[in-house]
Amino acid sequence: MSHAEQPTAAPRSQPQQAPPKAPGIVRRGAAALGGRVTGFAGRSFRFAGKAVGLIAVAQIGWYYYEKNDVDKFFGVVADDDGSPKKTKKKVLVLPFDSLKIVEHRKSSDLDPQRILERNKQPTITMEAKELVDIIQKAADDKNISALYADFGEGMRYPVGYAHIEDIRNAVRIFNESHRVHRNPNVGHNPVFALPRNGDPKPSYAFGYSFHWSEYFLASAFSHVHLQSRGSLDLFGATVNNLFLRSALDKYGVKAHVFKHGDYKTAPNVFTEKVYSKPHLETVKSMTASLNNTISTCIRNSRALNFDDVMWQSISDYGSLTAVNAEEIGLVDSTPSVDPLPSLLEANKSDDAKAKLEQKFGINAAFSKFPATDVVPLVKYKQMLDKRSRLEGIQTSINKTLKRMSDLSTATSLVLSGLGIYPNDVSQGDKVAVVTVDGGIGRSLAYEIISSLRKIRKDKDVKCLVLRVNSPGGSVVSSEAILEEVKALEMPVVCSMANYAASGGYYISTNAERIFAQPTTLTGSIGVYGIKFDASQWAKSYGIRSDYYPHGSHGATVHPLTPLTQNMKLNLDRTTLGYYDYFKSIVSKGRSLSPQQVERIAQGRVWTGEQAKEVGLVDAIGGLERAISYAKSAHTTTEKVQVEYWPKKSSPLESLTEMISENESCIEILRVCLAIARGDESAGNAGVVEAFLENATGLTFAQRPHFMLTMDEKTAIDLVVLGG
Repeated sequence: MSHAEQPTAAPRSQPQQAPPKAPGIVRRGAAALGGRVTGFAGRSFRFAGKAVGLIAVAQIGWYYYEKNDVDKFFGVVADDDGSPKKTKKKVLVLPFDSLKIVEHRKSSDLDPQRILERNKQPTITMEAKELVDIIQKAADDKNISALYADFGEGMRYPVGYAHIEDIRNAVRIFNESHRVHRNPNVGHNPVFALPRNGDPKPSYAFGYSFHWSEYFLASAFSHVHLQSRGSLDLFGATVNNLFLRSALDKYGVKAHVFKHGDYKTAPNVFTEKVYSKPHLETVKSMTASLNNTISTCIRNSRALNFDDVMWQSISDYGSLTAVNAEEIGLVDSTPSVDPLPSLLEANKSDDAKAKLEQKFGINAAFSKFPATDVVPLVKYKQMLDKRSRLEGIQTSINKTLKRMSDLSTATSLVLSGLGIYPNDVSQGDKVAVVTVDGGIGRSLAYEIISSLRKIRKDKDVKCLVLRVNSPGGSVVSSEAILEEVKALEMPVVCSMANYAASGGYYISTNAERIFAQPTTLTGSIGVYGIKFDASQWAKSYGIRSDYYPHGSHGATVHPLTPLTQNMKLNLDRTTLGYYDYFKSIVSKGRSLSPQQVERIAQGRVWTGEQAKEVGLVDAIGGLERAISYAKSAHTTTEKVQVEYWPKKSSPLESLTEMISENESCIEILRVCLAIARGDESAGNAGVVEAFLENATGLTFAQRPHFMLTMDEKTAIDLVVLGG
């Protein structure tokens, strides 16, 4: 073996070296840094604890400050000057000349129009149920001794008859505040009222003139005053209808209407020049029923001895002067100016009282006026809302203390030593009220369905009250809402407001009990579809449209495509299918035979009073009576919470909700931009169309107009704006 080939010796294994130790300065630096971090954390926690404590103290201080303010307003505690607690004599003023009464306010914020009208008479937007609640709370408030309605030169915003009936009923309760009403939303009957201590509270109405609906409301007040040069126009209910047939003919546009139900008159706006015979029959029946109900209410409120002949004579005569109205008992006096300032001063001194008699003469109603101070409606509502919020805070505090007391005997002993005994604040059952307000289209359906799905998840909700104030709308949107109502698996009660017709009645058919006011307009069980043909208009301008494949139904909705026989058969068959299904759900929901349904269907509109007679409505009454029924029939706890949907939310609240629900970045950005420019309508409306297409399996862009509506405006909105 050569030297080159000799094996080399294996290298010795080296002993493993220990890692180098950190220098002493590094160890000391790390220890110092750790100490600083620990110290900083400790100081931060101590600071945070002090901050939380200060915030808690501030919150408690704020709570008691606000509570003291509320208690002083409602006369629960002594005034700042130390004067003893006493009942104040205030008059609550209802400014009907500037009130905009709606079924559902879309935003929880103030009406933007009030800001624009800073130097003008402000508009106060208020829900009908809010106003009713305020008047009824005033009836129980010992500090409110009178109610005063200021109609001024007339109501700037029209109010629906059913809303007027709700308000009239609240005024009646105020007038009879010396009684206890078991069920406040029925006509006065001694069976429903138990006597209690105290005197009736007076109510006053003043106006420079009154029209039919205004006087319908004013007559509920115990004293009605009309300005000496004013007029009383009791012309009765009037229906105005629009007809566009001649205009469409002029421009070469034809509306092909496919309807089932001779009395389904909403599409007549496009097809007729004057009233058709069924249309006129419906209008006559409806106005006669409304006038009979309203004149009966006025006669009862004013204790008048008028028969139908007398009412017809008044209507035929025209405008009554203030003197005429006073002579026949329709008003109590005819002051030259609003008497409220003088009435307030008269109760402060004998000299002022003498001046009042000198100015207005001896007047029994004026001499009984009890108040010395005014409470504006907005101020009273703010204080009621504040009191409600504080009661909610108190409930939360009680819940926390009760939970602490149950968990620890020591805590319970400490609270007892302080004289604090937390009450049992169990949640109790809930009744959910969902308001369907306006024409039923894709946006409204999205909002209602979203609310219903949230309600379904709340196991404390025992009954749904569906509040409907709608003349109808789209077939698809109405069906989407109805199916979602059926999916709730809980009892459903329906309360109808001014309108609950066609699509509004369609979504109500699953209710176990339906309530309506006598003046509610409902029914209109019928369906129609519209195909517009503007090909002649286009031809006059040299425009031509074609489509392929020929004979296809795909071009049905195109306005420049003439109606073919195949299209006609398809639209007619589809409309009949919708109509038959509508009648079938009415038959099932109302326990009526198909023959009975056919007799009361055909698109005919009924007033609430008529609807009760033919079986479409179960009972006469407003929202409060429906809620009262839901509580008594379907809840078991002593306390029942009523929740109103859709929830009112500001744009910022909508943004928070969208983030929590993982909404798309584009939608969130859109809402952010809307908030930046102050748009009150910010919300997730951008996903409406996709949502409803998923819910119904239909695509909106490829669907002709099939509608469940009783009025021309909603029909035009759906055709032009798409709902």
